[in-house]
Amino acid sequence: MDLRYLPIIYVRGYAGNQGLVESTVDLPYYGFNLGSTKIRTGADGDPEFRIFESPLVRLIRDHGYTDYFARVEDGNVNVLRGASDGDVELRSLWIFRYYDQTSRITGDGSRDPIEELAGDLGRLIEHVIRRSGAPRVHLVAHSMGGLICRSLIQRHLKDRAVERVDRLFTYGTPHGGIHFRTGLGFAAKLRDALGINDADTFGPRRMRQYLGFDNDRDANRLHEITHFPANKVFSLIGTNHEDYNLARLAVGPRSDGLVKMEHAYVRNSSRAFVFRAHSGPLGMVNSDEGYQNLQRFLFGDTSVEIALEDVRLKAELRDNEELAHLLLETQVVIRGEEVTMTDQREEDGSAIRTTPAALEDGRETLFRVFLMRGLRPETRERYSFFQVRLRILPIYVRERRVVRDRQFAGEHLFADTLTIGIRDEDNGPGRLIRAGWGSLESDAPRQGTRQTDDVISIPLKGRHIEEGELTLRIRDETE
Repeated sequence: MDLRYLPIIYVRGYAGNQGLVESTVDLPYYGFNLGSTKIRTGADGDPEFRIFESPLVRLIRDHGYTDYFARVEDGNVNVLRGASDGDVELRSLWIFRYYDQTSRITGDGSRDPIEELAGDLGRLIEHVIRRSGAPRVHLVAHSMGGLICRSLIQRHLKDRAVERVDRLFTYGTPHGGIHFRTGLGFAAKLRDALGINDADTFGPRRMRQYLGFDNDRDANRLHEITHFPANKVFSLIGTNHEDYNLARLAVGPRSDGLVKMEHAYVRNSSRAFVFRAHSGPLGMVNSDEGYQNLQRFLFGDTSVEIALEDVRLKAELRDNEELAHLLLETQVVIRGEEVTMTDQREEDGSAIRTTPAALEDGRETLFRVFLMRGLRPETRERYSFFQVRLRILPIYVRERRVVRDRQFAGEHLFADTLTIGIRDEDNGPGRLIRAGWGSLESDAPRQGTRQTDDVISIPLKGRHIEEGELTLRIRDETE
């Protein structure tokens, strides 16, 4: 039994009005089956379609999952296709249809609070584990669905959570709540006071309740998960705030149109930034970027955490009092894929903001990439190759205002691409590593450096950099 290929339960997000509830219930997969089509320039210069079927369809097609539908009524799991008491596939994919009772056609129109939805999700998990023989399940959730999963973990299961849930992947979940832009604080207070259609679910008072926190819990610490390891959580964060509905006007930039980036992740979780909106035709759920991160997080056998450590700028920059901040732009791409795994840019507001002193004295994690042995090329080299494209940009400040005359827009202190190849050694423990700034050409030596340590340090060099390292922390995810 391959314990990475566990049952998957999908939990959808918030339907804010009755019309959205009815349209959700009309969809067998609650919308998770929706794909996207984009037009791009082809090899001959003409437009061509780029079709992505949806992550759900790809899981069925690429990884052999079988789909199931279920809802929980009066504490009983009702499997909507197949026998409720029959065995199910280990590689089963479940849609938790919790809005069926909120529909005025299929239910009584009532909304259950998150605490009750979390309890029903727990009952479904027990049913799936019992019928499939799986030790645990994976949870995949969009938006409010991630909060339902956290309520289950933190308020219901608690110390039993690691016995029931293996991994949690969230798309655009407001782990720190939904916040409006400056000047609209009154709107959030009105939302939380009225609680129309349970909209107060995204305010701090209700979040403390259903996440099992004390009433005086700091509102800035709501994104901290309890009773579950944060490294078993992946947070996908959208950066396109313009391609969403009118909510984007209330939330503003540095968001996916509904959830601000700084509130869209579990603290210390793996995370990726993609130029996608919260939902919709070109949203993050039905994106290839989301799927590539999802499949590698759930099924990957190796993870590589990429970080900058002890980066010291040249003396003339260290002595410049106007150099107040640094922006770290990061892109990670995997060879053989057409999408960027994470894309943090200054123009999207997703670049990492730090200071020269913090970068010199500490460590800044850029990304954790997950690799799958099954996706490695069937050639002699059998390496998983990926690239880290890194830029460090300065921000000069004088009298609390950004100084525009010190540099051209986008001018960098460092810009380079690190290409990395990783494979398991044929005989004995350890891994073979090939790494170098720039591109590893096809005629480079096939034999890599034998590496048994968990940490690989690669010097950071540049005319503005005195010293520093980019480190790779490699972890075996099958353990």
